[in-house]
Amino acid sequence: MAKMVNLPFTHCLCVLFFLLWSSQTLSEVYRWTDQNGRTHFGDRPPEQGVAKDISDTLDKINISSDYSTPEMMLRHAQDRDAERQKRLELWQEKQKNTPTQSERCSKARKQLEIIKGPVVFIDDNGKDLKISEATRKQRVNDLEKLIQKHCQ
Repeated sequence: MAKMVNLPFTHCLCVLFFLLWSSQTLSEVYRWTDQNGRTHFGDRPPEQGVAKDISDTLDKINISSDYSTPEMMLRHAQDRDAERQKRLELWQEKQKNTPTQSERCSKARKQLEIIKGPVVFIDDNGKDLKISEATRKQRVNDLEKLIQKHCQ
């Protein structure tokens, strides 16, 4: 038969504190990689293989004092939405200034007609570039291949 023991209130608090403290210290997170190269996480290490205890690196994760009130959380969400909208508008503006496929093809065909005949190549500084006939023919062939591949 079990015997009942009366403990003072302070002893009960100490036991309760110890149980709570030990449960916190025993909560560990392990990371390991299996034979197939997949990464796994768990509260216990695998029976076979080596696992790394990553509990210390996760202690403060998902804790933020910045968003402690609903108003701050709302402001953060609004800021995030405004940033997304700004990025979308920048992308749309960039798309407006980007030439279409048909415009690029038209430009490439004009360039091809120019370099098929006698031509003088000029660098960014406005000076003549000395290019051999073989190099010019190679540029013509390369441009013809690009037009054939992308503009048909």
